[in-house]
Amino acid sequence: MEKDFDIVFVKPKKYEECKKCIEYIKKDKIVHINLMELDAKESQRILDYISGAVYIKEGEIVNPGESIFCTIPKNKSHLFEYKMIQESYDEVEEIIPIYKK
Repeated sequence: MEKDFDIVFVKPKKYEECKKCIEYIKKDKIVHINLMELDAKESQRILDYISGAVYIKEGEIVNPGESIFCTIPKNKSHLFEYKMIQESYDEVEEIIPIYKK
């Protein structure tokens, strides 16, 4: 018996494994997809496939990190707190240590 959950974490090793993601997307689940172990071609193929399902469900795909993607259903919201912090970062205000020789 499957329990109720809001987010699914997947790490496909090949294209065929990503098809189960579509079932979660159809059920309006947030799907966290880790593509770190795949090459660029296979990752792109998976993203293209998943993008179609997300588009049909009027959701969104976000990229919170390198080779990490999340599908967000249209009825869910999200916040990138760390991106908000980065956006307010001012390089001019950075404190640079001075070393004496």
